[in-house]
Order: sequence, then C-alpha cells, then structure tokens
Amino acid sequence: MAANRTYTRSPIVIEYLESCRDMIPVCTSWTFGQWGCQAGGTFEETKREFEVAAISSLPLTLIAIDEGIPVGMISLAECDFKGRPDLSPWLKSLYVHPFHRNKGIASLLIKRLEHEALRLGCGTLYLTTEDAKGLYIKNGWLEIDCVRTPYGDGSLMKKILSANVGLNHTSRAT
Repeated sequence: MAANRTYTRSPIVIEYLESCRDMIPVCTSWTFGQWGCQAGGTFEETKREFEVAAISSLPLTLIAIDEGIPVGMISLAECDFKGRPDLSPWLKSLYVHPFHRNKGIASLLIKRLEHEALRLGCGTLYLTTEDAKGLYIKNGWLEIDCVRTPYGDGSLMKKILSANVGLNHTSRAT
C-alpha cells in the first residue's frame, strides 16, 4: 500500500533584479521577445534598460522566482508611453512565463511593485495595456483613456496608491 504523500510548494520569492544580475539576460529576452522586437527596438537597447535597474531609484525591476527559477518580472520606470510624456511613473514590462500563468503571480508582482513605488515616494502609477485590462481592473486600476500603442489599441490606466499596501518580500501566489 502506497503511503500518503503531502507535497508543499515554496512561496514565490520576489527579488530586485539589481540583486540578481545573472537574470538580466532572462528579463531582456522576455521583454524583447514580447514587446521590443515588435516596436523596432533592439536586444541591446532592451538589455541596457535592465543593466541600470536599481533598488533605490527608477528604473526598478522585480523578478519572481520559484525554486530558483525565474517565472515573472515587472518594472517601474519614468516613462513607457510616448503619447503621454506628462505622466510618470509607469508600471511596465509585466511578464509571467507561460508555464506559470494563472497562478496569481502577475497580481503578486503588481502588488509588490505598488509597494515599491510607495517606498520611493510615488503616489500614482500609470500603464498601458492592449490585452490585460481585466487583470489590472481586478487589482484596483482604472481605465482613464483609450490609446493607440505600437502594438495596437489599448487602455491607458491609472492607480492612486494607498499607504496601506503592505507586503512581505517573500510572498505566496495563489
């Protein structure tokens, strides 16, 4: 008779990319593959964005790690949409590897980035999205305009941050 086994999962750990510089090639590949090659950017330009990622200033990139494997990322930057240079800062480059989607990792990354933005003194964040408006609405974001991006029609979204956003640096995706 087989023994009953209990399997437990480690929580998703979210680290600063500045502390995991060996993951810069992964973030570069995800971002360039998803957006950069479609908008006329180069791999090297994308890589340089991540090489300057910091902890104490913008740009800031966070990476979600599951048992030592990078599974997602998100960035906070001064600007991400040329159509509205008057707005800042921006949530950008939210990406979760396809094998790890629908596990709550994207929402976990969004919440942690909001926490980091507050830590850096940001009270409002902006983003554009062509296909994930529902995810952001679920996380408390508001659509403020319809825009045309290099990738198609999209939503310009905004979130006013609340000081009661509290997260641990190690979080569990649900």
